[in-house]
Amino acid sequence: MRSAAKIFIACAVLMPALWAQTSTPAPKKDVRFSPDLLDKSIDPCTDFYAYACSKWQAQNPVPSDRPTWGRFSELQERGEYIVRDILEKAAAKTAGRSSNEQKIGDYYASCMDESAIEKAGSKPLDHDLQSIAALKSKGDLAKEAMRLHREGTDVMFNFGSGSDFKNASQIIAEVDQGGLGMPDRDYYFKDDAKSVELRQKYVQHVQKMFELSGDAPEKAAAEAKVVMDIETGLAKGALDQTSRRDPQKIYHKLSSKELATLSPSFNWNVYFEGVGAPKFDWLNVAEPDFVKQMQSVVDSHSLDDWKTYFRWHVLHDNAQVLPASFVNENFDFFGKTMQGTKELRPRWKRCVAFANGDVGDLIGEIYVNQTFGAEGKARTLAMVDALEKALGEDIKSLPWMGEETKKQALVKLAAITNRIGYTDKWRDYSKLEIVRGDALGNSQRSNQNDLQRRLSKIGTPLDKRDWPYPPMTVNASYNPLQNNITFPAGILQPPFYDNNADDAMNFGGIGAVIGHELTHGFDDQGSQFDAEGNLRDWWTADDKKKFEERTGCVKDQYGSFVAVDDIKLNGKLTLGENTADNGGMRIAYMALLSKLAGKEAPAIDGLTAQQRFFLGWANVWCQNRTDAIARMLATIDPHSPGKNRVNGTVSNMPEFREAYHCKADAPMVNQNACRVW
Repeated sequence: MRSAAKIFIACAVLMPALWAQTSTPAPKKDVRFSPDLLDKSIDPCTDFYAYACSKWQAQNPVPSDRPTWGRFSELQERGEYIVRDILEKAAAKTAGRSSNEQKIGDYYASCMDESAIEKAGSKPLDHDLQSIAALKSKGDLAKEAMRLHREGTDVMFNFGSGSDFKNASQIIAEVDQGGLGMPDRDYYFKDDAKSVELRQKYVQHVQKMFELSGDAPEKAAAEAKVVMDIETGLAKGALDQTSRRDPQKIYHKLSSKELATLSPSFNWNVYFEGVGAPKFDWLNVAEPDFVKQMQSVVDSHSLDDWKTYFRWHVLHDNAQVLPASFVNENFDFFGKTMQGTKELRPRWKRCVAFANGDVGDLIGEIYVNQTFGAEGKARTLAMVDALEKALGEDIKSLPWMGEETKKQALVKLAAITNRIGYTDKWRDYSKLEIVRGDALGNSQRSNQNDLQRRLSKIGTPLDKRDWPYPPMTVNASYNPLQNNITFPAGILQPPFYDNNADDAMNFGGIGAVIGHELTHGFDDQGSQFDAEGNLRDWWTADDKKKFEERTGCVKDQYGSFVAVDDIKLNGKLTLGENTADNGGMRIAYMALLSKLAGKEAPAIDGLTAQQRFFLGWANVWCQNRTDAIARMLATIDPHSPGKNRVNGTVSNMPEFREAYHCKADAPMVNQNACRVW
């Protein structure tokens, strides 16, 4: 269960001998598009999302162990069954197990061994708790924060590595905000009734966790208040999610001495030497004001208060591999209260998720051989090539962009590199010790191994072969500092990409998603980085103004959509994703027309190729979610809900109006259509 600093860019007791008997096969449900899913009682020109998804929504309520359920979830669940099969086979102590099989198998077996975890109780935390109790002065905070960070416990701030924004080919050290128990700094300050209630419940949760660790109720209540006070103090110096989308606000290259002046009583030298970082002279202090505020919070709280805060984060960050009482209390707040999830996920699914996070590449090598292979990689690369050509033609034809800026945009497009399916450089886990029967220790050692891997990069050239996640991940991404896109094997399957589907469905599905990631290089954030990934303004002043006017249209359009109850989407927070959705759809449509080469594709199931293209897009975004998670995501998620991703995008495209013969005043025809790319 890895804890990593990132600036950008994401039960019944089962004994090992019984696993084969209790295993169930993966769901056989067909996730491919079917015209039977269309609700023909709804006019697609009135509500295209409801036309395409309402039947799916009715047939797929949110499962009791999840806060949301969508086409991504269906694909992810199928992947979970594949990974479980891999892990269960590796967990069997058969002769000839490789060292890699031993690692992933013993990791999974340890996680699944609830009887051993219950028997151990909270004793595995004794070393951490004793180390905290032994602190003699606030001067020891740096050494203890270092020790906890190495184990994956998030206290005070985050430390890691990343590309230098102004020299992206070099990896430098990074200090960033951190140390909060709730998902975002805004949770500590919003004054609406639900937010106030949530903070009260958070304090109650912290108290209960202290009680489970052995503290009397009165003491635990006082400790919970201390935790809330310290975290609120840290949150005052933190940036909100919307502000962090601006790279100019999270890049401040300072010397180690300049960092020390921001918080003079925190011994940064002791921290850096102990955490395992190589020596360095410069680092990115993402938020200097946060470091200053951290100093203020250190000064205003006693050593005992800081011991309490450290103890809380040890309990909080390790809760999922502690006995059931801790697991259930953790779920009651973060699952039920915050996300609206009714039931805890089955143990095996949680252990699969933990294994994917901690030893993902070891699992991924096996997963790729079973599910993807070189043929799938070649097919996807061909589609990427078609999308890149379409984006190039789009840039050349833009009426609002001048020739000088177009030239720079085309240079950047040509420099984008594509990572498809799986990495060419698997991570090295040879130094990671996995001990069968030590679930918590395995988790902490995995965190330490990953942190050391990231810190060892400081002062070295960027290696673009390093992937951000293992190949079974159902996701995709664009990295502005590397100017590349990543499409793991996990997402290159139905309903996103289907060998049995026609070009129109595939270009509307995975094609538009590929276009989405390519367009991220030219959204409000990505457009600030050049072809080499450096933070540099390559725009003329006039073109930049026109660009901001057009992205402003997108911001206002999506900011008018309701997320849940009385909460609207944050148009600025979601601007990059919405811009990428609109741009990705447009270039995918252009690529489809190029593939058709002027020929009219035959209708399938009474639907034209153009109609099926838009259904390919809608099909991948069908989803249901609880009100609680919708409220939470409106605060922290840069993505719009599925309904808005579909309706917001098609309403901006005259091609949709033509495909479905919509009247000029139809709800799905935006009278002030937004277009950037």
